[in-house]
Amino acid sequence: MRTPQFEGHVDPGGKLHCMGHARPTDPLCRKPATWHVAWVLAPRGHFTHLCEGHMAAAAEVYDYVDRHLTDANCGMPGTGWASGNPSFCVVVPQDETINRGHGSAT
Repeated sequence: MRTPQFEGHVDPGGKLHCMGHARPTDPLCRKPATWHVAWVLAPRGHFTHLCEGHMAAAAEVYDYVDRHLTDANCGMPGTGWASGNPSFCVVVPQDETINRGHGSAT
């Protein structure tokens, strides 16, 4: 399975920006993120926030496990990915684990 190496973070204001780029040396897109993408769910997860254009381009080249439209929970630290139709991000209590640790959009 091919997955991209998009890295990123949530800005200090809590806004979710696209972390897509054409090549690893190109600057990040930084347009408002539309999609929260799960490239790998377990054991540690690999997640990215992408705009419409970068989602379309990435879907032509890479395999993703799941995706959903971004919402306020997607960028929060300690959130978990709840698979379903559609999937969504949830705030996970401290004693539970559901693909934790992706809240910083890595």
